[in-house]
Amino acid sequence: MVGRIYFEGQRVMDHSFRGRILGVVLLGMIVLADAATLQAQYALPDVPPPPVVSPDISADIDELYRRISELEQKIAETQPAAVSPGPIQLLPPCEGEEPPPCPFSKCVGYDNGFYLRTCDLNYTLKIRGLFQFRHYADWRNTTVNDEFESGFVIERAPILFSGNFISPQLKYWYILQASRASGTEFLEEGKIIYEFDNGLQFQAGRFRDPGFLREMEISYARQLAVERSYYNSVFATGVLEGISLSKQNENYRWIAFLNDGRNSGFSSRSKDFYQDNADIALSASTDIKFCGEWAQYGDFTSWPDEERASFLRLAMFWENPEHGDTDPMNDEAGLISYATEMTYESHGFAAFASFVGRHSLVEGQDINQFGSMCQVSYQVIPNHGEPFMRYEHIWFDGFTDVGSGITPVNDSTLNILAAGFNWYFHRQGLKFTIEAMHAFDEIPFSSPNTGFLIDEPGESGQTVLRSQIQLFF
Repeated sequence: MVGRIYFEGQRVMDHSFRGRILGVVLLGMIVLADAATLQAQYALPDVPPPPVVSPDISADIDELYRRISELEQKIAETQPAAVSPGPIQLLPPCEGEEPPPCPFSKCVGYDNGFYLRTCDLNYTLKIRGLFQFRHYADWRNTTVNDEFESGFVIERAPILFSGNFISPQLKYWYILQASRASGTEFLEEGKIIYEFDNGLQFQAGRFRDPGFLREMEISYARQLAVERSYYNSVFATGVLEGISLSKQNENYRWIAFLNDGRNSGFSSRSKDFYQDNADIALSASTDIKFCGEWAQYGDFTSWPDEERASFLRLAMFWENPEHGDTDPMNDEAGLISYATEMTYESHGFAAFASFVGRHSLVEGQDINQFGSMCQVSYQVIPNHGEPFMRYEHIWFDGFTDVGSGITPVNDSTLNILAAGFNWYFHRQGLKFTIEAMHAFDEIPFSSPNTGFLIDEPGESGQTVLRSQIQLFF
């Protein structure tokens, strides 16, 4: 009985052991099938096919675990790496004549103006804006009119467009301006520019005279004081319409400008071809660079990081007199002017001096006018604080101008002294200027941009306090 029971128990144990072996074999086959599926799914060429199951079950199970670990490691290596968040880096601007195709972000952005351009740089557009907001206060001796005038004004708010078309050699430039008095929009300047391979530059259109007084040539956004001088109002040729030819070398440059006469492109003038000051006029100048860089010649300020620079300008302007013009103001308004100017800059110190003469070519009119102006500045706080002074002397020789329609003056001598201070927040991009000016003699005509108003005959001693905040972007 006992033996029977033992035998039956042995049979039960045998069946249990065989069941366990069968379960392990089935489990191994399932794992091998899964591993083969994973291997086929990820197509790992370096993973060998699963081995044939050997009678040693425990060894096969260990091998299966090893293969599974290898597959898991291979799968982990094929997954893309996580990208950590960080600042977006803009691609650099396109460079080279034939750059490879680039994303749009490489050709649009801001660099002293908002720009848009193709990657080959054959088509570009730059847009800049300027905002000049001023306050004027004027004291003068009067017997009838108000002795004190004061007020705010948006002096200028132009939009500037520039760039090139078809080729970097063919450029364009124009300024849309609004009148400080009426707000009416008008084209202040507009020109096309072509640069030849030999360095010769051709310009055609309406623009500031680049061939006579340097104070007029330099943009009103880069002046030392709040505004150009009264001296400039008297002798400058202004914005002209015509064509110019110029060339700049290492140490000198020359400019010749064939135009329609003084202020022929001025906003308040009629500008048709038969309404100009003269049938023909010519500006010409030579600039000599003794030391420094030509880039330093573009303003009246010396920055602390700029090396010593020195320039000399010799210039002339000739206007052919007309006869029988439909506008009496233009009839026989011929003249000739000449100017000599000197510029010096060095590590925050700047000095500028100008001398001009103007002579009437009208028959029987003997008028010889002269003027001089000098200004100095120094950045006492590098890149920020800059006091400056300016002195002007004008000899009118009895009249406000030359030619037809001129007005006699009571005092031919005019002396003006100015002192001011610039605070640069971001160089010319954002700055504040305050300036006081005093005229020791009679002001013969008003120049609202400067702040000076016409004095009553025999009166003198006018004082102007003006200030400006400028945003140039």
